[in-house]
Amino acid sequence: MASVKVFVARTGNAFMADIAAWITEAASLAGHQAELLHDQLPQRDGSINLVVAPHEFFVLHQADDAQLRAAAAASVPVCTEQPGTPWYRLALEYVRLSKMALDINRHGVVALVADGVDTHHLPLGAVPSMNRQGLTRHSVGRDIDVLFLGGDTPRRGAKLASLAPLLYDRTAELRMFRFSSPVHDGVPGLVFGAEKYDLLARSRILVNIHRDDTVPGYFEWARMVESMANGCTVLTEPSSGFEPLQPGVHFVESHDLAADLAALLGDPDRCDRIAAAASHAVLVEHSLTDSLAPLLDRIAAIPDPPPEPTRHTRRAKALPRGHKPPLLPVWAPHDALRRRTYEALLAEQQLQRNIERARCRLRYGVADHVERVETPAYAAAEPHISVIVTLFNYAAVVVETLDSVIASTDANFEIVVVDDHSTDTGRAVVASFMAAHPDVPMLLLGSDVNRGLPASRNAAFAAARAARVMVMDADNLVYPTCLSRLSAALDADPQAAFAYAALEEFGVTAGVRSAMGWYVPWLCEANYIDAQAMIRTDVITRHGGYHDFGHGWEDWELWLRLAAAGEYGVHVRQMLGRYRTQPSSMVSITNLAQRDLQQHLRELHPSLPWPLP
Repeated sequence: MASVKVFVARTGNAFMADIAAWITEAASLAGHQAELLHDQLPQRDGSINLVVAPHEFFVLHQADDAQLRAAAAASVPVCTEQPGTPWYRLALEYVRLSKMALDINRHGVVALVADGVDTHHLPLGAVPSMNRQGLTRHSVGRDIDVLFLGGDTPRRGAKLASLAPLLYDRTAELRMFRFSSPVHDGVPGLVFGAEKYDLLARSRILVNIHRDDTVPGYFEWARMVESMANGCTVLTEPSSGFEPLQPGVHFVESHDLAADLAALLGDPDRCDRIAAAASHAVLVEHSLTDSLAPLLDRIAAIPDPPPEPTRHTRRAKALPRGHKPPLLPVWAPHDALRRRTYEALLAEQQLQRNIERARCRLRYGVADHVERVETPAYAAAEPHISVIVTLFNYAAVVVETLDSVIASTDANFEIVVVDDHSTDTGRAVVASFMAAHPDVPMLLLGSDVNRGLPASRNAAFAAARAARVMVMDADNLVYPTCLSRLSAALDADPQAAFAYAALEEFGVTAGVRSAMGWYVPWLCEANYIDAQAMIRTDVITRHGGYHDFGHGWEDWELWLRLAAAGEYGVHVRQMLGRYRTQPSSMVSITNLAQRDLQQHLRELHPSLPWPLP
């Protein structure tokens, strides 16, 4: 019986390393001598060479094209990517050099056959090491109600947003990540191997949402099998290619995720039945060992193709490789005009502020007069959390924001509103709200000069009396559990500078914001953490609050400044707040000078792991 060597990229996605480990284990259980390899290329040595995720293994390897062609010809790739994606196209150039290919999804098999590759389906089943020993498969005792594992894409964000009203008062975990580079151990929110199986064994329901619409209904086999092996009930969007598993028996197929998730959460007996049937199916009835064994026999019976002629190899086009520098500079049309427009807008804004200061001096004798209004409950309050709300021309929605704050449960808080000289009736609206809620500790600071968002927030920080400050914009909302759960996260991690949660985007577009954990390399690529966060007051004092840095980029600069000082934030993996999306915002002004401002950020914080320009 031929030995089996399973190859996977050491520097690739750790998800693929898990799949490679499963295949190695299954081959061993099928009676083969099997080993998992990372650092060497497959050779024609009589072994069955299986290359998991060829789009990573070959593309990331440092060997030259001739060596890679020889290695591809001596191997059988195990393909894992959806047809139509960039990763599928990367793999195809190498797969065509092999004598045969395997794919874990029938969609992939069909596409590869259409592309001229002899491809066979490798149905993924479970292996014994997936199943965590001694952990019950019943929903009772599982401390996570709902789990989501997957990359952060617009489609997934929009679907998850619809679940926020159902999940804010439950125990949910949204573990999302970015695709900008291979994901591995050390990236926040991601788990692999035994740690992942433990997480699945703690979870009642896994919600599965397709990455995009490239291949409608692509069944994510790897995620499904490891979830089912650990007794976690799968709720997935409509899929195809799931045979021999059956919808309604081994998983729940849903056209309305919110309604079907609510039904499952309310019916633990049904969860248990589906989880038990699915676990038995993938571990016993359709194990990976049973599906892999006949394919290994088929591969062993196929003779190796003859080596390519040297002259043919020399003439062949270059193979796709990873990490090539861009061939062209970034296209930035009208850069000088955009910068002049940005500077003109700032100058106009400064002129308006100077006029306001002059009027203020004439009326009050000072250049920056502030009106102060308190509720009867304010003076005697001893808040644990200060919720600061900056207001500028949001009269139509600020009451909705304040209503969401006072609906908070299990939280001792005060509210500090800073009106940044609104030109609408926002200040009067807040004053009326305070009169209607005398029992809520509230302070209104009404400035007769527009200071700008950073200065307004800093004024609110200065007035805050609690050790923890929750930052809010006047058009955003919190769910009732937000304050208590963010505060609990700071209790659990005394070294964390701040805590933040995922936010449900609503309004013009739906999605999820602040969806990923604190990870400085991601933060250096773009700001993905919204200002809606709970910050320790002493951290704000120590680092000087917000700096005036570009319209809408003050938050990003603060997070980078904290990162450069060795501080960090703790992420609560639940949708606990709501972010109102609108057609335009201050950020659109900053985008006029985006390149210059990004370069300035690099200069301010040179020690951070900035991406290559």
